[in-house]
This record gives sequence, structure tokens and C-alpha cells, in this order.
Amino acid sequence: MEDTEHLLIRTRDAMSDLSKRIDHEYQHLAADFNNANPFSLIKARRLLSRFQTQADYLTNLEESLETHFHQKQIETRMAERLGGSRNLRALEYGILFLIVALLALLIYDMTAGPDNLRAWWLTSQSIFFIDAVCCVIFMSEFALRLSCAESKRFVWKHHWVDFATSIPIPGEAQLSRFGRLGRLARFARVLRLLRFARLFFFLWRGMDKLQDVMDVKMMKKTIRWSVMATLAGAFFIYQLEGHGAEDDLAANPVSTFGKAIWWSFTTVLTGGFGDIHNPSSASGQVLTGLLVVVGMVLVGVFTATLTTIFVGQQSETENENIDSILSRLDELTALNDQSNGSDGSSQVSK
Repeated sequence: MEDTEHLLIRTRDAMSDLSKRIDHEYQHLAADFNNANPFSLIKARRLLSRFQTQADYLTNLEESLETHFHQKQIETRMAERLGGSRNLRALEYGILFLIVALLALLIYDMTAGPDNLRAWWLTSQSIFFIDAVCCVIFMSEFALRLSCAESKRFVWKHHWVDFATSIPIPGEAQLSRFGRLGRLARFARVLRLLRFARLFFFLWRGMDKLQDVMDVKMMKKTIRWSVMATLAGAFFIYQLEGHGAEDDLAANPVSTFGKAIWWSFTTVLTGGFGDIHNPSSASGQVLTGLLVVVGMVLVGVFTATLTTIFVGQQSETENENIDSILSRLDELTALNDQSNGSDGSSQVSK
């Protein structure tokens, strides 16, 4: 962490030096323009390109170093309070397990049928109780992280999703107890939208926790672009061909926005749009082609990133094995040299 802080100071000094150099060159360029130098414009463009590249590099480096410094500082203080880095690692794995389990329960609660068709521990009330208990754990972890941070702004900027997913949102079964207010919320469908957004935030938080274990930055970008492409495709196909009665799904499978999202999701992920809805308009066909191409790229990047992660882990294991073998060979060589030296000394004594 001290090396990161030292490098951060040097980066800020370099940015200050770059600013002074820009001011110095600006004065020379102003003098050249006043003297009507014909090469001043070419020189200005060349300097602008070079200084812009250097400024972008230093800005990105400063941001990365600040993030790394604050993150390591928080992790160090959390490890001290929890009694060691092993306990901190156990907490991170525990939070990741709870996120995955709760995400599966919430998806089940939104897609399953009524409570009389479920097991007693999978009813809406039971899932909400489990959600509330997990949210207490999530909020405690967020409070611990916030208390260990020197910069509270950094925590709110980079971990606001943790706070948002730590607030339980009741379902329709829980809101029905509030009478008219609950019916109004169901009528407006605001609650369902919030629960859907919370599911996405849970998925994003799970990727954040997984990033602490392995490098999944490219996977996060792929998921973000996939969600954006799915929502955009659903919106446009609903506007282009989402006409007709909402109850007559056989005549028009994309007559509701929810069905349009499902059509867009299958198109982006598998390209199998024809099983649900085959667009009849030219605009819908062009949109379908674009979604298929975008899906091929995104799925390819996601698969390649996942393969790289597992291959990288295997390479790290192989490198560790090679290092252990080399260290063992060094030990054997040292023992052999020792034995040869002792044999030579004994012959001399004789």
C-alpha cells in the first residue's frame, strides 16, 4: 500500500509537470501565431495530440491508483477488525454465497405460482423473511466497510449497489396487508419494476464480489451491454410490432413489453427468435439481424473471457509447480555441491 501511495504521488507530480509544459508551449505557440509562422498550426496539432494522450494516460492511472489505494486500505482495516485476512476472505465468500442463493430465491418468487403450489419454506412470506435476514447481514457488511474507509465518498461511489441491494422490497403478498395503499402500488406496477431492478443490482453485486476472487471486468462489461441490447431490442420490437390484444399471445407474441423482453433476450443470447416471434415488417427484420449479430459478438466475448480465466488459473498452477520444481533442483544442487566440497576436504586431509 505504501508503494501505491508513492506511485500516486509521483503520478500527481507528473500531471503538475505536464500542466506546466502545456502552459510553456502555449506561450510559444501564441508567439508563433502573432509572428504569422506558417508551421505554427501543424505544431499546435502535433502538441495537442501528444499532450492529450499523456493527460489521458495520467488521468486513468491516477484514478486506478486511487481506487486500488482506497480498496486496499479498506481491506486492511476490515481484516484487522475481523481478526485476519482469512476471516475477511471467509466473509467475502459468505456474502457471495448469500447473493447467489438469494438471487435464485427472488427469481423463483417472481416466476413461481401461488403459495398453495409451493413448499412451505418457499412461500412468498418465507422468502421475504429470508430476504430480510440476508439484508441485515448485507447492511452490516456495508456499514463495516463504510466505517473502515477513510474516504466515505469512495464507498458511496463504488459500493452504492451494496447499499441498494441491502434494502428488502416486499412483494405483492406482503403489500396486500396494507389495504388500499398496497392495491395502489400493485396498480402502478412500481413495486414490480423495483424488484426487477433489485435483481439486476444483485447480479451486478455478485459480479463485484466475484471480481475480488478473479478478473471478471470484461465479463461485467459484456453483461452490461447485453442488458442494454436486450432492453433496446424489446423496446423497438414492441413499438414496431407490439400491436393487438394483450391476451391474444398466439396472434402476436410480443403484444406485451414483458414478452418483448423475453423475445429480445432469446434473440441476443441464442439467435432463436423464430420459435417465439418471426418479425413481419422490414424494420423488425433489420432489428432482428442487428440483435443476432450483437448477440454473437457479446456471447463470443463472454465465452472467451471465461475461458481465459480458467486457462489463466491453470497456467498459474503450472507456474507454481514449475517454481517448486526449480527450487527443489536448486536445493539438490546445493546439497550436491556441499557433498563434493566435503569429499574434497577429506581427501586433502588424508
